[in-house]
Amino acid sequence: MDISISQNLENILQEKVAEGLFKSMEEAVNFAIKFTFVNNTQERIDMLNAEIEKGWQEMEKGQGRTYKDIFSDLRKRYA
Repeated sequence: MDISISQNLENILQEKVAEGLFKSMEEAVNFAIKFTFVNNTQERIDMLNAEIEKGWQEMEKGQGRTYKDIFSDLRKRYA
């Protein structure tokens, strides 16, 4: 399926991929759609728990970021 999104939304998604929040544009779009349209609270909790578990697995493989790096990035962004 091919879809079109506004340039502004595309820029936002590209920024999130560049920041490392998502590995690809496809992953960013899929997450945004799932998060937006999952209305059932338990489904939302399950989805967020799955994302947390994915993060833990990445950390165990040494693919994560340290809290110092994350806080440094947040300070730069919001200072």
